[in-house]
Amino acid sequence: MSWGIRSGYRALGIGYWVLGNSMHEFSIADEIVKNVLETAKKNKGKKVVSILLEIGELTHLNGEQVSFWIRELFKDSVAEGAKIKVKTIKARIQCKACRYKGGIGSDQEDSFRHLIPASCPRCNSFQIKIEKGRECILRRIQVIR
Repeated sequence: MSWGIRSGYRALGIGYWVLGNSMHEFSIADEIVKNVLETAKKNKGKKVVSILLEIGELTHLNGEQVSFWIRELFKDSVAEGAKIKVKTIKARIQCKACRYKGGIGSDQEDSFRHLIPASCPRCNSFQIKIEKGRECILRRIQVIR
């Protein structure tokens, strides 16, 4: 199942503003759905029961929007009605200046975090290595054969 953007929003009967506000999530969801359906077919799955996604907090993906689009794209397929679980992977950094290892502390609202470069919460250095938080992983697909 693969929908173009225009046919996707027309077929779903959803206004353009919704699609425009979650374009990033739609394209990610579309790729996830393709992978789920392809994997189910390769494994002779008759029904997809559930999937588990792991989404890093630094991906700037909204898990609820990704889930919404997956549910919409699963319709009329062996995956329709599948349970979608989204686990958020917290960011983890390593500071080259002070050797701090841990999460990214932020006094900013989550919605504005992407506007500020990540820095070490201990010494404020920008010489950091991001170890976790940029993932978007389809961790598990549960099917019935």
